[in-house]
Amino acid sequence: MKGNRNRKRRRRRKTSAAKYVGILLLLTIVAAGGIVIWNLTPGVKIAKRLEAADAFVQSRNYEEAIASCVEALEIDSKSVEAYRAMAGVYVTKEDWQSAEQILYKGWETTQDEVLLQEYCVHLLNDAVADINRQNCTLETLGKCVTAMEQDQAGADVYKLLDACYSRLFTTEDMTLFCNGKSDGACGFEIYLDVMNRMLGVYESAPAPELKAEILKYAAPSNPALWLDNKHLEDYRNLLARAALLDDGGALGDLTACLEKASWAQNTFAEAFRIFESGEFEPIRDFMQSPEYISLRDQFIEGSVEYWDGKTYIPVCKDRMKLVNTEGKWSFSFADFEEYPQVSGVIKIWGTKQEDAGVQRICISYEPPCTNGEYYPHTTYEFVYLYSNVKIGGQYVPQMNYRFETRVADPMGTTSQLIGDWGGEHEWTTEY
Repeated sequence: MKGNRNRKRRRRRKTSAAKYVGILLLLTIVAAGGIVIWNLTPGVKIAKRLEAADAFVQSRNYEEAIASCVEALEIDSKSVEAYRAMAGVYVTKEDWQSAEQILYKGWETTQDEVLLQEYCVHLLNDAVADINRQNCTLETLGKCVTAMEQDQAGADVYKLLDACYSRLFTTEDMTLFCNGKSDGACGFEIYLDVMNRMLGVYESAPAPELKAEILKYAAPSNPALWLDNKHLEDYRNLLARAALLDDGGALGDLTACLEKASWAQNTFAEAFRIFESGEFEPIRDFMQSPEYISLRDQFIEGSVEYWDGKTYIPVCKDRMKLVNTEGKWSFSFADFEEYPQVSGVIKIWGTKQEDAGVQRICISYEPPCTNGEYYPHTTYEFVYLYSNVKIGGQYVPQMNYRFETRVADPMGTTSQLIGDWGGEHEWTTEY
């Protein structure tokens, strides 16, 4: 009996030991499984990718660092820390634009205010850096306005706007809107966009400081600015919008100047159509139109406000020059000397010269250059004057039209003259 009891106790001990081993093994498996599960949570996986990114930055392997951040965002596209980490990599490698772009993308995706604040801080720091490097552009101004649009700029932004203005609008540089050269450079579209955005900020949150900046930027103090004619109406519309803020009439003179320029363009639209058609006969009626006669008389009398000229005034469809003389604005259209790629120039000739008591009328047209070369250069000149007309073998003085075609090249000029042009006694000579 005693032997049986001992055998039973040994079997119970073996069973208990087996149970303990099983429980221990189960606990080990559960614990190991817990580690696996914990390691596979998105937060941990993102943290590991960002730790790797930081290690890559330390070794200056920036591309791998960015790739690690991308992997983190693939795990969770709304990970604020991943966006901040990637922006940090770009900052370290001094790629400021990419840093700003990823912060803005992060804010768009997550709507996290921290990302928005960091984005705006980067923009304003960028603007300060541009200004300090003497590299201030319209894009610099746009960075300040973007921060204002997000209501993240603060009162100091007006100091930046002043700094941008002093560098952009108070110099002799006339290339702000476009230049007088043939390279087609133009910044007016950027200027227009920034100005409309500034007005939008003011309309949503009026501030006297911003109002002052808008009025200042709307009528620049540059001594001269080139403007593509195609932007004339856009500029007029911008001034009309800004004028709603203009209690003191600061924009009045520039607005009147642009209105006169627009009127001049519209007045000569028909003349350009005639000349470009190659059928010149209708120009006689244009020369005698009340609009042209009135403009010619004002030119001769020196009362063409905002529009200066000497012997003639050029008109073109391409570019104009706005001149600021102590706050008084005037304009003139470009000619071939100022802009060789002009698409044609009409000239109003205005000297006091009467024929039999009738003021002489003269207008000329120079078509665009061929293949960008000035020579050979053609000028068509149309004059209504008192001169001899050969009638029945006799020269009889009377008012008539004269049409002259001059072709100039480096060796000289040849001309063909048609007297009594369009009349019954028309005659032609060459010289």
